[in-house]
Amino acid sequence: MASIPTLETQRNRFKHHVPYFDARLRRPTPYAQFTGEPHYKLDQHCMPYDALGFLNPVAAGPRENPDEVRIFVVGDSTMNVGIQWLDLIAGRIEDIFHHAGSGHVKAYNFGVTSSCTEQMTSLIFARLLDLDPDALVVVSGATDAFQPLTYDPRPGHPYNSFVTESLYGYFFDAHNEAAWRDGLTYDQLIDRAFDYQTRLKRDVDFGSQAWEIAIADQYKASIRKLARIARAAEIPVLYFLEPIVVRKDRPGQSEMNLAAPETLSLLARQYDRFEAHLHDLEQDGLPDNLELHDASRLIGGDGPGTFYDIVHYDFDGRATVSKFIARHLEGHVARLSASRSVRLP
Repeated sequence: MASIPTLETQRNRFKHHVPYFDARLRRPTPYAQFTGEPHYKLDQHCMPYDALGFLNPVAAGPRENPDEVRIFVVGDSTMNVGIQWLDLIAGRIEDIFHHAGSGHVKAYNFGVTSSCTEQMTSLIFARLLDLDPDALVVVSGATDAFQPLTYDPRPGHPYNSFVTESLYGYFFDAHNEAAWRDGLTYDQLIDRAFDYQTRLKRDVDFGSQAWEIAIADQYKASIRKLARIARAAEIPVLYFLEPIVVRKDRPGQSEMNLAAPETLSLLARQYDRFEAHLHDLEQDGLPDNLELHDASRLIGGDGPGTFYDIVHYDFDGRATVSKFIARHLEGHVARLSASRSVRLP
């Protein structure tokens, strides 16, 4: 049985993760919590963020070409990996259809690093529907499963909500005279955020089976919300439970060591629950324009690919995922295309 780390050990681990709150990757934005910082280019990204805070060669705007088939790809950081546009999942999907003879297809990437499924539904409702997509692709699951373990422990909360609440609660509490007199140093802020996170963990019974189940139930609730969006939007909405290393049939030695055994076990349990919830939702009945696809075993199953952390995969893996999504989009694109039907190889 693994020993329980001391509070000081937990605090030091938390401080190790603080750099991952990078404001360039997660700039506050209304309703969806955060996006990338518009026009900023990070070394690990193939291009600057566009004017809306997403990785696209050109930001999505009002429809100019009535023949354009607009496919919006919504997801987490797995949608933002690549050294050029044609490496990104959205860019690859667009390229697949162009090579298949449909030059009218235009894919737009709305991947947001660290975004969970609940954030994605908020982003779609608050911002993306106004941009007139013809089809929505949503890829999620991993952030819902692993982020509550390290960051905000509350089911369905954006991973950094507890830091925002802690900071706002300190500086804008009319009864907190210390904030007016002494301010708050960086180290004090981190300590304050950790202490608040620790209280939240107690509140949600962190690490218990009930906590795990609550996270999975919240995931299901977010997919239900996506179903409501699909019913209202009347466009094809394709949801994919994203690949994760614990679902790979024969992981390589390096993949088996990507996280502690207890973490991998937790992720496996959560993905089993997610899969069961998708099945339950299908049994309950979904809008005709919403499809649920379990792509979690895709890498190493339907095609090649290697994970370099628990959820991100390499060049071959991105090709596998892109082809899988494109195959499921094929019929929709054929109906939507103003030119001709598309048949993928």
